[in-house]
Amino acid sequence: MKKKSKLLAVLRRPLAFIGFAMLAAVILTAVFAPQIAPHDYADMDLTMKLSGPCADYPLGTDQYGRCVFSRIVYGSRIALRVGLIAVVIETVIGVTLGILAGYYGKTLDRVIMFLTDMIWSIPPIILAMAIVLLLGPSAEHVAVAIALVTWAQFTKIVRAKVQSIKTLSYIEAARIYGESDLQIILRYILPNLTSTIVILASLALPSAILSTTSMGFLSLGAQEPLPDWGMILSGGIQFIKKAYWISFWPGVAIVWTVLGFNLTAEGVKDLLDPRMKV
Repeated sequence: MKKKSKLLAVLRRPLAFIGFAMLAAVILTAVFAPQIAPHDYADMDLTMKLSGPCADYPLGTDQYGRCVFSRIVYGSRIALRVGLIAVVIETVIGVTLGILAGYYGKTLDRVIMFLTDMIWSIPPIILAMAIVLLLGPSAEHVAVAIALVTWAQFTKIVRAKVQSIKTLSYIEAARIYGESDLQIILRYILPNLTSTIVILASLALPSAILSTTSMGFLSLGAQEPLPDWGMILSGGIQFIKKAYWISFWPGVAIVWTVLGFNLTAEGVKDLLDPRMKV
């Protein structure tokens, strides 16, 4: 009953509700892309290249005569997939290292914190670019690269949380009763981290999507003819004066998606924050 009342309180917040609606629209677009898009994202009609919006091409065409609207619709799948993969990987890495550092402390803690501080000190976009160039441009490699340069924030927060949890009386009681470290971590510590992990992941997702499109803009993400939003935006810049729609609408899609995730993440944070008053 209390959770239900908190959920209703969050939904009553206009910005959280708007964010949820925006996010739902993006997810539905990705799921039903074949039904929504009037053309396949790779279909070309050179007789219609750089054409403005019309009945057949609602948002115009690009330099190859491809439907900009269809490419944006299908591009939502790439943005969500790569963003989710990146967040899952960085969550696993960051939470695992944070638990190990916070629970065992001592030398292991110092080693993990040194590695965390080293990753944190390097500009993420530079390190991500280096990783993608090493692995080769692709959407999957971008997801891995983003995860490998952004897990540090998870580690620091989870470590601090574990350090406070492990001093609680029921953890000491579990040790006295002979439970192993793995049992204590899985049965007592990890469940207490659930809300923290969900909040961190929801806040990291819009950043991951923005990083994904940034890498696509630099032609390091999904390659042609795949409809990466960043790559579509980049390809249209040279035609910005006579065909502004090629770059404008992918930019709108990026802003819409990131803003929707940010507003929804704030709502999730309010819902799971124990200090929230209902």
